[in-house]
Amino acid sequence: MRLIAIATLTIIMGGGALWLSGHSPDSMAKPEATPPGEPMQRLPVSLNEIMVVLVNHSADPLWLAAWRPPEDDKAWRALERSTYQLQIAGSLLAVPGTGPLDDQWVASEKWQDYAARLRDAGERAVAAVAERDMAAISASGDEIVEICEACHIEFKPGIPTGKKYGELSPTADDFEKE
Repeated sequence: MRLIAIATLTIIMGGGALWLSGHSPDSMAKPEATPPGEPMQRLPVSLNEIMVVLVNHSADPLWLAAWRPPEDDKAWRALERSTYQLQIAGSLLAVPGTGPLDDQWVASEKWQDYAARLRDAGERAVAAVAERDMAAISASGDEIVEICEACHIEFKPGIPTGKKYGELSPTADDFEKE
């Protein structure tokens, strides 16, 4: 299972790297429309897959850390990688993928705003983890929940994972059962 997750992330990151290699930092802030006659830059997976396998997967450790802080350097490094992935995911969500609604979503200013907010929240989460600031880590997790929930209400009000992988993130109740 872990190998599948790593392979998926490698594919996603590779697609993002290919896209990013042709763009300056200024053009990454807000993607420009593709000029007529030129093929649109496209991720090799759907935006739903980015949200499920990258955003959700990377946000879970951040949320878990608010309840159970990392106990050693290895766990802190893993959490740091997850926060970088959230930052990267925000940038990737600004580019259409292969999903049936991807072009429509990416064309929306509101979608672009949510993607930028996720990227910025990921950047704050990276800083919080680097400082090992538990209050800031918790605040970052809360901010990401708010961004994701608001975006889902607007763009994806149905099943949160789009029936992909069927897993939802843990809640406080999951820890009270242990």
